[in-house]
Amino acid sequence: MARYKVISLYKYVQIQEPEKLQNQLRGICKRFNLLGRVLIGNEGINAALSGTSHAVEKFKQELKKDQRLQGLTFREQETPKNAYHKLVVRTRKEIVAFGASVDLAKTGKHLVPEQLKEMLDNKEDLVLLDARNDYEHQVGKFRNAQTLPIRTFKEFPGAVTGLNHLKNKKVVTYCTGGIRCEKASAFLKQQGFQNVYQLQGGIINFNNKFPNTHFEGSCFVFDDRLVDHAGEAMTTCVHCEKQTDQYLNCYNLDCDRLFICCQTCQKRTHCTCSETCKTAPRQRQEASEKTTKVKVIGRVLNYYPKKQIAYVQLQKGGIKKGMKLGIQGKTTPSFQQEIRELRSEDGDTINIAKKSQLITFPVDQKVRKNDQLVLG
Repeated sequence: MARYKVISLYKYVQIQEPEKLQNQLRGICKRFNLLGRVLIGNEGINAALSGTSHAVEKFKQELKKDQRLQGLTFREQETPKNAYHKLVVRTRKEIVAFGASVDLAKTGKHLVPEQLKEMLDNKEDLVLLDARNDYEHQVGKFRNAQTLPIRTFKEFPGAVTGLNHLKNKKVVTYCTGGIRCEKASAFLKQQGFQNVYQLQGGIINFNNKFPNTHFEGSCFVFDDRLVDHAGEAMTTCVHCEKQTDQYLNCYNLDCDRLFICCQTCQKRTHCTCSETCKTAPRQRQEASEKTTKVKVIGRVLNYYPKKQIAYVQLQKGGIKKGMKLGIQGKTTPSFQQEIRELRSEDGDTINIAKKSQLITFPVDQKVRKNDQLVLG
């Protein structure tokens, strides 16, 4: 068994005080050293996390103690290392942004993978509707599925207006883990679609049970892997047109385009999407090029560009006015910052900030959420 697992889960359920659950789950995740993303709102919970197999099992046991989350199901994938590099636990108005009013009490009928496979094996007359974004279905989708030209899930309501001719067909919505296709199925029913279903647990659940059957290509995932290599590649490298499903973000920090690139061309182009980007001055550092002997003492929670202020939570140590710290991130070039001024979360001027304290201070360069504060 792999040492690490990636786990995803969601549930649409009324949560009256999401901030309380936010604090509880942040504490649980930190206790078990889980990394990833947890979103909580009045409409429910949406999470994707990674950690050791043992830690994931402990986390699942903790969630099952909450009566609101009874019946929660999990999508799990084995991975040789952590699939996330940070932990984010936040409250949101929507646990998956849609932008249109949806009655989640009236969703499409759930189909478990066994049911959908039987339908597809028997070549039933149905439409598989992909509720994901275009860059996701480019690397993999169910055979003969109907896809939509959308870049975000918020575009789904507008895109389905062109599918009115399918209103009397049997429509099965699907997505990566189930959360989007559930909301999409409810929206379709509101728009007059008569016979709507949804794939329970999404592509991950289906491929875990029936790999190399009706799903073609690979599955895009929203963690550091970007792609779960489920089958033969459907896409080609933007440089050499070799068949590959390797997604990456352009290493030119002023581009950051998501594109397909084979391993050979990644080395030749320094992980950039064009010759222009290859010679651009601001390049993302390779992990091996970054300083390794450092002590991470905090993370950036927000950046206010007008005043050039960083909002930071200290984690493993304190700082004081006049110190010099390093700031680094996945897309932020490392730089040294002198702490010229310190303020508490309430805006009071302070000289020393202690472990776990929320603080702000001016920065000379732009920083990003989840950038690290380091010593060394």
